[in-house]
Amino acid sequence: MDKLQTFVSLFDYAPLPMSYSPLDAAGGLLASFWNRSWFECFGYRPDEVQGRAGEAFGLWPDVSFRADFLRAVGFDDISKTETTLRRADGSLRTVIVSARKMFADDTTLMVVSYEDVTEQRQLESARKAAERSLRLFQEMVESSNDAIMIVEDHHVMACNTAATTLFAMPREQLVGRHPGDLSPERQDDGESSFTAAVRHMERALAGETEHFLWRHLRGDGSTFMADVVLNPAIDLGADDGERGRRYVTVVRDVTDEQRAARALQDSEERFRQLFELAPVGLALTESDGHFLAVNRHWIQLFGYTLEDLPRTEHWWECAYPDPAYREEARATWSRARAAITERNGEIEPAEYIVTGKDERQRHVLIGGAMIGDNVLTSYSDVTAQREARAQLEALNQSLEARVEERTRDLRQAIADLTLAQHELVRSEKLASLGALVAGVAHELNTPIGNAVMVASTLSDQRKRFETAVTEGLRRSALESFLRELRETSEMIEHNLRRAAELITSFKQVAVDQSSYQRRTFGVAETLHELRMTLNPSLRRAGVTLIEDVPPELRMDSYPGPLSQVLMNLVNNTVVHAFDGRSGGTVRISGTALPGLRVRLQISDDGCGIEADQLPRIFDPFFTTKLGRGGSGLGLHIVHTLVTGVLGGSVRIESAPGVGSSAILELPLNAPPLRTSPDDDGGPSSHP
Repeated sequence: MDKLQTFVSLFDYAPLPMSYSPLDAAGGLLASFWNRSWFECFGYRPDEVQGRAGEAFGLWPDVSFRADFLRAVGFDDISKTETTLRRADGSLRTVIVSARKMFADDTTLMVVSYEDVTEQRQLESARKAAERSLRLFQEMVESSNDAIMIVEDHHVMACNTAATTLFAMPREQLVGRHPGDLSPERQDDGESSFTAAVRHMERALAGETEHFLWRHLRGDGSTFMADVVLNPAIDLGADDGERGRRYVTVVRDVTDEQRAARALQDSEERFRQLFELAPVGLALTESDGHFLAVNRHWIQLFGYTLEDLPRTEHWWECAYPDPAYREEARATWSRARAAITERNGEIEPAEYIVTGKDERQRHVLIGGAMIGDNVLTSYSDVTAQREARAQLEALNQSLEARVEERTRDLRQAIADLTLAQHELVRSEKLASLGALVAGVAHELNTPIGNAVMVASTLSDQRKRFETAVTEGLRRSALESFLRELRETSEMIEHNLRRAAELITSFKQVAVDQSSYQRRTFGVAETLHELRMTLNPSLRRAGVTLIEDVPPELRMDSYPGPLSQVLMNLVNNTVVHAFDGRSGGTVRISGTALPGLRVRLQISDDGCGIEADQLPRIFDPFFTTKLGRGGSGLGLHIVHTLVTGVLGGSVRIESAPGVGSSAILELPLNAPPLRTSPDDDGGPSSHP
């Protein structure tokens, strides 16, 4: 038997489905022959397909794929591919096709084997689908925020990651535990956790779904409130051995929900109390106006109860019995409701006249706000305010007439007062002048009286001298007369000079201000000129005068009165501050102030002034050296000039033993001179 016949015999009885095809010189298939196993596998009859190529009877659904595969088949290696082939009944099978070219005698053959792997691929696909489903199930369980555990025979068999997080223990510690171990000794209601857990578990194992709240214990010792569901496990029949009793536990931490629920409950209770105890009437209504609740104040205000108002229309008919006013009130309320979006959910308050159950009409201010889909409406009784306003308006009308009458009386009183004031001013001027004249007369009385007494003495001396001349003048008598004449002349001159000084001071107090000359001058320059005048008296008293005034400080004022003020202050200091001392220091400083003002301060390091003397220091004729050359007019003149023509203020600061300071605050621009007519039309003697 030749080689080809041997191959054909072996081929026909091969256990694998096979085919062989002789090839022409170009490599094309001349025919295809199929063995017994192939016919059994694909269901074709030999008389239908033997000798025919597979594409001829539809074995290959994808003929282009077949052509590409066959072209790639060679002599050296076996070419393999997995494809879909069609059976005789038209069904498609998944087949691994293996092919190789070989020589048999002088013939080139292509030998092909067919391995049907349809069931294998279906099993693999089912396995992959099952694995994917398992992965998805595991992903679903592991991704759950709720703790999920499978319990078999009262022990945890498996759990997800959320369970380990919730119970604060690793998976290996959680698995194998009895569920009762995950609870405190007792639940919030006082029942034993173990007893209650066994009861719930037995029901779940009996096929009942258990749903309850439970306080659990974490691994760190803390507890939490949980919503627990025990579901009986569904038997999938996948266990190899004997299956125990199982259920699935789902645990959700509801601590925050419980806290929020309690907070909501507390909030609702507070709202209820606020609603009920509010000092105004409150009503909660639906959007159509149907009353849901009213508080005590509302009932007290109107007398109605919810039973009196079963429908919205009942409220309108009872509260607004007059049809015309009812429509007006409805329109006002509708406009307020329509504008609610413009007011951020608030209903603008408006005043209505509401009739209560006692048929009494009340002025009520009604407003509200949206709370969800409902309306909270407030009712404020303003009847008393309206009645008070009406009474006030009536009172105002009567008051206007009374005020007009009182105004006429007041005008007459003002006229009478003005006349009396003029008379009082005249009297005050006369009284002031009388006091001034009395003071001057008192002061002049001493020097003039002394002068009169000395003159009388001189007259007696003259008579004695004349007698001596008649009887015969002796030298000793002449010398005695001349000596006495010299002494009396000096005494007369001294007293008359003192009287002249007092009269000069009096003239300074009563001087006509219109004689003052106003100009712009430097304060430092004026002070320097004053110092030259004061130098002789300062040297005699041993007093040092220090000037501390900026050269740029200038005033538009009256340099004469200012010099008089400074001279009086310095002289007053020389006379009083250093009494009993050999000398001292006087400092005059100047500082510009805000508001176009200047401060001049005359300070000394003398003996100071007693506290009880300071309030009287500017009074006329007040002096501590009465009878010793002090007139008491120096500081009064200072005060008169500073507050008058210079338009400023002056004050004295002092304490015994620490010296004194006279502080002047003056405007840089002096005010215009003020004059007021007196009785004879002349200028006033006081500013």
